[in-house]
Amino acid sequence: MLKSRQLLLLGLVFFLSFLVIFLPASSIRLVTNAIPAIDFSTTEGSIWNGNGRMRISKLYVGLLRWSVDPVQLVFGKLAFEWVLEDQSHTFGGSATIRLGGMAFSFDGLIEAETINRVLAAYNMNLNGTLHLRSVKATINKSEGQIRIQGDMRWDGGTVQYRMSNQRFQTELPALLGELQMVEGVPSMTVRSETDNTPLIRARLDNDGWVHIGITKRFTRLIGQPWQGNEPDPAIVMEVSEKLL
Repeated sequence: MLKSRQLLLLGLVFFLSFLVIFLPASSIRLVTNAIPAIDFSTTEGSIWNGNGRMRISKLYVGLLRWSVDPVQLVFGKLAFEWVLEDQSHTFGGSATIRLGGMAFSFDGLIEAETINRVLAAYNMNLNGTLHLRSVKATINKSEGQIRIQGDMRWDGGTVQYRMSNQRFQTELPALLGELQMVEGVPSMTVRSETDNTPLIRARLDNDGWVHIGITKRFTRLIGQPWQGNEPDPAIVMEVSEKLL
């Protein structure tokens, strides 16, 4: 026979489950208000199956749809599937949040229109679609550990850029990127689909700075060969920017 404390706990679990089911979608702000960079508007549905227009750092990123699995609340987990989409990009995956950590995975497709909005600040634009595949991350708060992995593919195509007040244009092959943890920080190495020599290396440090380095091989690929004696895989130029 269940003890009174166990009955009380069981009743509380069912109460919270029903509460989650019937809360309006706008209640998601109870969670996102703790993250100032994220904002929701025009929410519809319920907290367990709803959608809303999402902005990150005041930039509209698309319509987010989510579906929560209430059963997982019984096991102390918040599990949901989600899709974020706009006219020129789509991401979809799942996430699980539990006491002490979380895990998520997703695939994505980003058209050139979205990419070029980011590259405009650097006087660059390109065509071709970017594919993100099997991106997975886990966060363990108790151990202070983050693990991330995934793959990227850009279809290749025409790239235009400005250098020394001149416009240049070049054709690039399809590029592959591998996302992984290197020395405890998220890093990505980009290579040509037909050549294993690194072209671009990027990493996000613990202070929120992203560092992007291009190798001597990449300068040759874009028609601006580096004149030093470094080997092809060596990074010859690097830029850094505060991301987080």
